[in-house]
Amino acid sequence: MPRSGGTAARTQYPVWHRFDGESILVWTEKHRAWVNNVNRDGRVAFSVQDDSPPFAALVMRGTATATDRLDDSGLEAAKDISRRYLSEDEVDGYVESYWPKLHTFVRIVPETITLWRRGH
Repeated sequence: MPRSGGTAARTQYPVWHRFDGESILVWTEKHRAWVNNVNRDGRVAFSVQDDSPPFAALVMRGTATATDRLDDSGLEAAKDISRRYLSEDEVDGYVESYWPKLHTFVRIVPETITLWRRGH
């Protein structure tokens, strides 16, 4: 995710996300340190890897922006992201337990994507 303190140092944060074919959307809390880093410097790297063979992975570098979405579209976006990780019958209860405290979304628009289907 974002660069730490404007340096070349990298920081890593596990996040729930959703790819819509053009960008990554992350649902998060507004005051987290990494969101503050995005607001200061929107250059980010985002990686996803499979922890089982053949260990496929991707690294995406691009620009991120954070926005607050307290309306119904934000609520639906949070549910869409959560559906990647929860069964359908768990989604509403899970999202409603955090909504509207968590109403910030970070959108990452890739500039480069590196993908490999096999790792070692």
